[in-house]
Amino acid sequence: MTTIEGLPGTVGRDLHPMQQAWLDRDVAQCGYCQPGQIMAAVALVGKVRREGRSITEADLDGIRNICRCGTYTRIREAITQGERHM
Repeated sequence: MTTIEGLPGTVGRDLHPMQQAWLDRDVAQCGYCQPGQIMAAVALVGKVRREGRSITEADLDGIRNICRCGTYTRIREAITQGERHM
């Protein structure tokens, strides 16, 4: 099982592409939900790739992690960006 700390090691970089997307899109405000959001996003990308497709709006709607700062638009943008670079 991979943790948020071990995520970069899965790609041999300092940051996983999804973590970089989070920084590029300035997603985090308080940081409380970010590890769970990122791990859910990486899992979602893996799932849709195994199905031979890309992430859809419906897939993004299915992520149920709650962000108490309400940065959902930036989270969705970061997931889309992260997917492109994974």
